[in-house]
Amino acid sequence: MEREQEKGLTPERVMQILEKKGTHVDIEEAKIILEFVKKIAHIAVNQYLRGCI
Repeated sequence: MEREQEKGLTPERVMQILEKKGTHVDIEEAKIILEFVKKIAHIAVNQYLRGCI
């Protein structure tokens, strides 16, 4: 498909996803949300690989 999809989740995409669900956030809030999601994903993968889940 397009190269944009290969780059992963962007703050702009986070804004679009949340807007579809009726939640409006600005770009700075989207950046914070994206960082939080990345941290949670990192923790989940590490726990899975260590067999803690």
